[in-house]
Amino acid sequence: MPSGAPLTYTDTQWGVSTDIPVPGDYDGDGKTDVAVWRPSSGMWYVVPSGSPETIIQTQWGVSSDIPIPYDWDGDGKTDIGVWRPGNGFWYVLPSGSPSTVRETQWGQAGDVLVPGDYDGDGKTDVAVWRPASGNWYVVPSGGSAAYVETQWGSPSDVPVHGDYDGDGKTDIAVWRPSLGIWYVLPSGSAGTIRETQWGSSADVPLSSITRILFF
Repeated sequence: MPSGAPLTYTDTQWGVSTDIPVPGDYDGDGKTDVAVWRPSSGMWYVVPSGSPETIIQTQWGVSSDIPIPYDWDGDGKTDIGVWRPGNGFWYVLPSGSPSTVRETQWGQAGDVLVPGDYDGDGKTDVAVWRPASGNWYVVPSGGSAAYVETQWGSPSDVPVHGDYDGDGKTDIAVWRPSLGIWYVLPSGSAGTIRETQWGSSADVPLSSITRILFF
């Protein structure tokens, strides 16, 4: 339902039952585009909002991969990418330089993907959360450090990372279903923990929808 027209809604048929939705702003017009990824063929099918009559079709990934549609190169467009659990590699096809494939080995089986802009440079950073230890492992794209390791959360928590303090950086955060409490570690105020009770054990935090779909 569009926020600018709350009494109307859009209805678009796109994809089949086995597809995985991968919405994002692939054409850089500031609007989210309808898109799906088809595991059986590795095909991405995108309907650009700026030119809906032109369908974008790109083969990227294999059936066991996990799609990671984010803006990895900071050009304002969603890039096609996948993470391969078998070897822990992130394979990204940057929209700003489509002939240059980015390959990064980070993470292991059992990790939860938590990409975000943790260093505030406008580019998505490679990051995983390890439920067994509660550790967050982030590789800043700005190159300020080899990687950042932070312990936050317990095995039963759900990662809900996002920019909670509005400083342009992704904050580390988890939601604890048993208590319905959100625990946020703001990047802009180190040492100040935010705790908010919202939701019950049967609820699904919106920030975790990607995890629910892929794990």
